[in-house]
Amino acid sequence: MGGAVVDTGDSGVKAPDGGWGWAVLFGCFIITGFSYAFPKAVSVFFKELIREFGVGYSDTAWISSILLAMLYGSGPICSILVNRFGCRPVMMVGGLFASLGMVMASFATNIIHIYLGTGVITGLGLALNFQPSLIMLNRYFSEKRPLANGTTKTTEVVKTGRSKPSNMKSLKA
Repeated sequence: MGGAVVDTGDSGVKAPDGGWGWAVLFGCFIITGFSYAFPKAVSVFFKELIREFGVGYSDTAWISSILLAMLYGSGPICSILVNRFGCRPVMMVGGLFASLGMVMASFATNIIHIYLGTGVITGLGLALNFQPSLIMLNRYFSEKRPLANGTTKTTEVVKTGRSKPSNMKSLKA
């Protein structure tokens, strides 16, 4: 598992509760921010997507719905992959999928392409990053686990609050 410490109870190795764990916490903070803020920030582009593809509001809303379904529904697949290959390779593939999905969506000529690129592929990529990051966090923290998990959950508030105003500024430019 790439040198990660596994907390398996009395007979296992104790999580270090610090050290490299703080870097893991920072990474988890960033990943959680992207995973939560990105689906919510898609709403900034609704009017532009409706105009560009000539579709209705409900058709455009499917983008976020598919993305969130992939993010939260891919947990079982993600856990199977983590158990088989480890967290790092799964997260690397997740980063590639998220990037590939966004690149594919940038060349979209139809709303279906956005569904597949942003919804399915990017959603799966975010899931393959989000789930293992929480697993890694729990491997590096034992006594300070509530603090570490609470810190990553504050990301949703911080990133979501900052992402929409910055996206609105970029649309006006």
